[in-house]
Amino acid sequence: MSKVVAVLGAGNGGYAAAVDLSLRGFEVHMFNPWVEDLQPVLERGGIKLIEGDREDYAQIALVTTQIEEALDGAHFIIVIVPVTGHEFYAELLATHLTPDHVIFLDPGHTGGGLHFVRTLRKAGNSAPVRTCESSTLSYGCRITAPAEVTFYMRPVSLPFAAFPGKFASDLFVEMKELYPSLELKDSVLDTAFMNINAIEHPPQILCNAGWVEQTQGSYYFYYEGTTPSVGRVIDAVDKERMATAQAMAISTSSFAEMFYELGYTTEQALHEGTAYAVLHESAPNRWVKGPTSLDHRYVHEDVGYGLVPWAGFAAMAGVPTPTMDCLIHLASVMNKVDYAREGRTLEKLGLADVPRERLLEFLYEGVL
Repeated sequence: MSKVVAVLGAGNGGYAAAVDLSLRGFEVHMFNPWVEDLQPVLERGGIKLIEGDREDYAQIALVTTQIEEALDGAHFIIVIVPVTGHEFYAELLATHLTPDHVIFLDPGHTGGGLHFVRTLRKAGNSAPVRTCESSTLSYGCRITAPAEVTFYMRPVSLPFAAFPGKFASDLFVEMKELYPSLELKDSVLDTAFMNINAIEHPPQILCNAGWVEQTQGSYYFYYEGTTPSVGRVIDAVDKERMATAQAMAISTSSFAEMFYELGYTTEQALHEGTAYAVLHESAPNRWVKGPTSLDHRYVHEDVGYGLVPWAGFAAMAGVPTPTMDCLIHLASVMNKVDYAREGRTLEKLGLADVPRERLLEFLYEGVL
């Protein structure tokens, strides 16, 4: 198996994957289409990693704005960008993929693999494609200085699925070499309903819109921004998500359970079971500051690419989602974006014309 990994993206996750995999012996080709995002790494030649009391540094084998160079010799392609960028990267990759490539969406969030393959097909790619995804980012991290990333935690159990599902077992074995904490799920609908960001971020940012805009993010987003009332909105979103999953016969866990299993909170908070408790007991998130404005992935990504597809699945299953619908509407008004139309709809997932009784067949085969 090739040890060359193409890491597409130069944000928090891209920095994290590039330095982590380089330190573990992989040859990393780091790609971003905009050279200014890569400039600090180009100037330094690598990336500094801070994790707890440990500091390390890895030289990155290749840092490039040319996709052909990034893919040269690569078996794994890690797309580690905000999920609003999946369509761009699918269109970029459409003419460059080979049957040997494995595309890992880190994360896929809600329906990432489905949307990615749908976009590849619309862009003219008709060859067999193997995609897989995690439900959330494989690193709790932030860029803390030029060419420097700080790890706050690594999820101890990372939900993983593949589309088409018939490749899942083989891809799971391959991807475990990169990410040992992966946990195989039945289908990408399982990971779709384990998108913790879409449960928490929309209430956290929209209910604190005044604070975001007044302070430009100068507050602790998870700790100070999750008051008891904001926590109750998160709990309401979670109940609607779980009701939809149950109606579709999809196995899932509560927000508190998933947050604990990923390693983000304490056992005591898990027993309390509320969003307020688990977020106030979250050491990895304790010092994370808020976004500087509502023009942020916590809205664009977690409403448009999280709540919107969940509401679509709920409509398919006949489950009411008043809290999700309200948050989608508020986000649309606040940002002047029609998220219900521009977000990740069932049509964009390639599911609008899939009969519900044949959904599992489609998820496994990739076609009907």
